[in-house]
Amino acid sequence: MQTEDLFTQIQDKLEGKYYDKKTFRLIKKIYGEINEPKKNKSHKIILPFYGYINDSCFGIQKNYNLYTQCTRSKTINKNYCKICQNQCKKTENNKPMYGDIRERRDQWNDKLTWKPKNHSKEVPFIEVVEKLQIDFEKIKKEIKKLGWRDIPECHLKHESKKKKRKKKQYHLCSSDEE
Repeated sequence: MQTEDLFTQIQDKLEGKYYDKKTFRLIKKIYGEINEPKKNKSHKIILPFYGYINDSCFGIQKNYNLYTQCTRSKTINKNYCKICQNQCKKTENNKPMYGDIRERRDQWNDKLTWKPKNHSKEVPFIEVVEKLQIDFEKIKKEIKKLGWRDIPECHLKHESKKKKRKKKQYHLCSSDEE
């Protein structure tokens, strides 16, 4: 039986009954009628910044408070992508909102003290890994592909957070005697 005959029989049987189009497309795909273009399955893995810079845009993006290099491609004869270029127009120093990755490289240290003006401080990478439940082995493989050294210890230790003291609450009491 040819696939076209099979599809017409399926349509005849489903006629008058409810069926969703996704199911029918799936049936056609299984029998090879639809050849959909394969999507690129390479997922972008989040990596912390620890001194390495790519040839992409030199802007910084707030990637779960890691402040990593922008992954978009640069516009022609510019250092930044279109989005970072628009951010440059809005800031006083003509740089993207979170800064330039080349300046960050010069200021980077293993204490994770880097912080863009008027924004929150950088967090250790291990917090992001746990939050997003990322497989650490995939991260290590990606780092080996890039030829980078291993992630420094500062990104693998949890940051000790100081306990916030509760403010004492004072209550005004009215006494019955007065």
